[in-house]
Amino acid sequence: MKQWKRTLCLVPAACGMVLVGYPNGNLSANQSANVPSAVNSATTASANTVMTLGIDNGSPDFTENFNPFSPNLRSGTYFIYETLYAINAQNGTQTPWLASSFKWNGTKQLTFTIRKGIKWNDGKTFSSSDVAFTFNLLKKYPALDTSSVWSVLSSVAAPNATTVVFKFKTAAIPIFTYICNTPIVPEHIWKNVSNPVTYTNTNPVGTGAFKLSSYTNTQYVLTKNTGYWKASKVVATQLIFPVLTGNDTSDLNLASGKYTWANLFVPNIEKTYVDRDKADNHYWFAPGGPSNLVMNLTKAPFNNAVFRQAMEYAINKQEVSAKGEYGYQPPANATGLMLPGQQSWLNPSLKNAYAYNPKKAAQLLASIGYKKNSKGQLVNKSGKPVAFTITVPGDYTDWIQSCKVIAQNLAQLGITLNLQTPSDTGWYNQLQTGDYDMSLTYGVNYNNPWFYYDSVLSSANTAPIGKAASSNFERWKNLATDKLLTEFEQTTSPTVQHKVINQLQETMIKQVPLIPLFYNANWNEYSTADFVGWPDASNPYATPDFLFNDNELIMTHLKLAH
Repeated sequence: MKQWKRTLCLVPAACGMVLVGYPNGNLSANQSANVPSAVNSATTASANTVMTLGIDNGSPDFTENFNPFSPNLRSGTYFIYETLYAINAQNGTQTPWLASSFKWNGTKQLTFTIRKGIKWNDGKTFSSSDVAFTFNLLKKYPALDTSSVWSVLSSVAAPNATTVVFKFKTAAIPIFTYICNTPIVPEHIWKNVSNPVTYTNTNPVGTGAFKLSSYTNTQYVLTKNTGYWKASKVVATQLIFPVLTGNDTSDLNLASGKYTWANLFVPNIEKTYVDRDKADNHYWFAPGGPSNLVMNLTKAPFNNAVFRQAMEYAINKQEVSAKGEYGYQPPANATGLMLPGQQSWLNPSLKNAYAYNPKKAAQLLASIGYKKNSKGQLVNKSGKPVAFTITVPGDYTDWIQSCKVIAQNLAQLGITLNLQTPSDTGWYNQLQTGDYDMSLTYGVNYNNPWFYYDSVLSSANTAPIGKAASSNFERWKNLATDKLLTEFEQTTSPTVQHKVINQLQETMIKQVPLIPLFYNANWNEYSTADFVGWPDASNPYATPDFLFNDNELIMTHLKLAH
């Protein structure tokens, strides 16, 4: 893996964070909340300006930690600290935030202009020196540099109060996203922190719309920062975060209106939530990067591109989505692009590539010497029945069901697919070391398709069998692919970037290095009883998953319903 790129984390316990679209039963946001009675007395503000958020997992504990760089931070942290730009993960739209503009000077220098008039919530003035300090803090304490920006940065400096200059060792244009996603902290506070890696920051000072007002072992409350530089755009006065405990009360709390906004997995969402109040109860499970079917390309028959093409035709993605993923996670396009948000990148001729067609799959298999024997088994040229194993964690109930659908699809061709369900750690180790036949994994999604293709196709992200790959678990190694990925890294030209992505799409279609199955869902339920203007499929201005940029966009976009 190229050192400056963010490693794709597949195990929440290892990351200390929630990944959107994590399988049912293993996503911390799926934990439901037992809303304490304190919710009703936590505020003196008008009820219709208060939000209760069902998002913050209390297991195994509810430690007070608002360090924006910590893997164990509270979700409310993302409402306190801000970033240079807000980037819409759905389509890559860039909105100036703490910075008013940016400019590339060639490919090795990036300059941001910092807004004037912004203050920290303790009244101190925010300036470019805070930005430079933040990034140099990451350099001094590499454990904080989770995106490895300093593997390509050579310096970050603030020549004046409104300018920050980033200089690079090598061209790395996509790093713009990582820079923009970095929370900015106040120099006057953090310069005195002895160990920012373990610092829990119980008195958080940020530039954001909210600040911490109270904290207990059952809930915490954020109140509106009246000195916020966009305060006139923020209508919520308080955010209440009750501890999330167990699944048993999730449906009741959500359906009874105790949450204004939640990130919960809820079976049969229409019946258990929407039908309780059709006027105000809504959900939008914004699509994220695709979950992928990966095949070990170092093994036969997966080392044959025609066989892989047959697998793509043989799998009924619509059925996988409906039966395995409750219909919440729609079938993914074969290119891997996240649609509809990345529609502008899609080669129109590939929109319907690999529509389910078992007959076509059988023809492709026959063309490379496979046929059915008298028992209806698909056999290779040597007469050996085709059988392999698909491996997914034992507690990912939706993935297990999806695998059963895939097994049924392949059985029509005479292929036997066995299911193996190890522990989370065992599964991940098998992926890393290449000790598997077939499995399911996640794709990443940021603001353009390069991030997905780089994670799953770059040879820098794989490793020989027995060694730990970081995200290219299928072991795709191709010089032409690597050249395209590097070309994208080294250009700021939209024309060249689109040309590169188009060629990578063609690689996905012709070579089928992996099979995108369905788009991971961002679990998201919300009420319009008090607040309107939430992002949805008709207006996907943000992804409602409590990431920094999304919170900035959403909280300044909502309006009071009455």
